[in-house]
Amino acid sequence: MIPTYQDADMILKLYDQYESERLREAKAWFTAVLGQKEAMAPGNFWERFPRGSEGFTQFTTLYGFFEMVGVLHKNGLIHPDLLFDMWYINGFFSRMYPIIASWREEGDIHIAENFERLALAELDWIRKHKGAEFVPQVSYAKH
Repeated sequence: MIPTYQDADMILKLYDQYESERLREAKAWFTAVLGQKEAMAPGNFWERFPRGSEGFTQFTTLYGFFEMVGVLHKNGLIHPDLLFDMWYINGFFSRMYPIIASWREEGDIHIAENFERLALAELDWIRKHKGAEFVPQVSYAKH
């Protein structure tokens, strides 16, 4: 299905939110803390950024944005071609996943479920639109 002007308007509204001051701060935090060459172990994350800390807030702000986008995608309210051409969701999810998985192990199994669903849908989209050789190898995807 070809994207509509309404689809484009939705992407532009999401982009405005993505570029908001709040999300800019969260993205800067992500790059400084989780975007390093070596992934941060979940235990180190929780020690440095316990619930209620500024770092924890930045983490939840960023995952919350993609969780919301995941809900829109799941319900067919956002066009996947525009979405996955615009953002590389797995660039965020792959770094956040170990922390999310450890959070789920504490019993809250629904944390970031729509974010994860979105990341997996993006992998399928990449396979279909760019080719299997472009699909990143990630621990949370069944290959």
